[in-house]
Amino acid sequence: MAAVYVHVRRRENNIRRNRVFRDRDNPLDYLDDDDIVRRYRLSRPMILELCGMFQNQLARPTKRSHAFPVSLQLMVALRFYATGSFQLVNADVHRISRASVSTITRDVTQCLKNVCNQYISMPTDPASLQALKQCFYDISNFPNVIGAVNGTHVRIKSPAVDEHLYVNRKNYHSLNVMGVCDSNLKFLNIVAKWPGSTHDSFALRNSRLCEMFEDGDIRDGWLLGDSGYPLRPWLLTPVINPTTRQDQRYNACHMRTRCAVERSFGVLKSRFRCIDTTAGTLLYSPVRCCDIIVAVVVLHNMCINNRIPLPPGNDNPRDQGNIGGQQYVGNQNDGAVIRTRLINNRFNN
Repeated sequence: MAAVYVHVRRRENNIRRNRVFRDRDNPLDYLDDDDIVRRYRLSRPMILELCGMFQNQLARPTKRSHAFPVSLQLMVALRFYATGSFQLVNADVHRISRASVSTITRDVTQCLKNVCNQYISMPTDPASLQALKQCFYDISNFPNVIGAVNGTHVRIKSPAVDEHLYVNRKNYHSLNVMGVCDSNLKFLNIVAKWPGSTHDSFALRNSRLCEMFEDGDIRDGWLLGDSGYPLRPWLLTPVINPTTRQDQRYNACHMRTRCAVERSFGVLKSRFRCIDTTAGTLLYSPVRCCDIIVAVVVLHNMCINNRIPLPPGNDNPRDQGNIGGQQYVGNQNDGAVIRTRLINNRFNN
């Protein structure tokens, strides 16, 4: 009898039981519109738009278990972008595993990177360039400006390979990110691939944007940059040692107009804390960090297009990653004639 009893118990233990799935709440179902913007930075219609856009890429065609809905995947990734919180914290908030948070963030980041050209682009047609010039002119009467360029540093963890290249002048590991924006704080160009030790002028000189100006794809208009960039026919920088009233007026007007790009980076980092020093450090490889930066710039431009406000307490955002002070030293200063002509004609009164 004892042998029969043990055999029956073994058969009972081998019976397959139905898996019990914990109910996962979707924040879209219970948060109001203001809370969604406050916690996830995007509005409900924008999130639903992204769900439709990435449905094919993010839908999990599996019958093995309950797959995460696309909307929940987007909310998980947006929560990371907005706060920069640890994966375990994000997992607890959404009641999923830490591994799932990692996979979801990677996949959503890749989806956003794949559509970056749709949301980040430098216009070349005359009508769009004229609109840019007018908007910049309205700031401080500086003519012919089609963009403001600057660099910012995004703190990352110490890389396993070529660690020394990522140490910037402030002695922490970072990526040097170059951006060009319009007067509405929307990014027209972003370059996120250079280590923190890279000079701003090097990042610009080796960019596709520089080629567009040099090859004549953009034939009219100036960029405004700080003294870390070379003075070129298409890139105007401040006068280093102004000696006349005209030079001082030019510098003041130049600074008021160019500060749009510093405000753009400030708004970007205030909206998406994952790339701001207040959230700590991006704990990923440099390649993954570059992808995340591009992803949040895409989301930033979407927020600008849809007039999404900044979270409360961020009325005057500042770019904490602008370490400045890198004056350009080189021979490419063939824009001196153009700058001198502009100062004499426009700022002589």
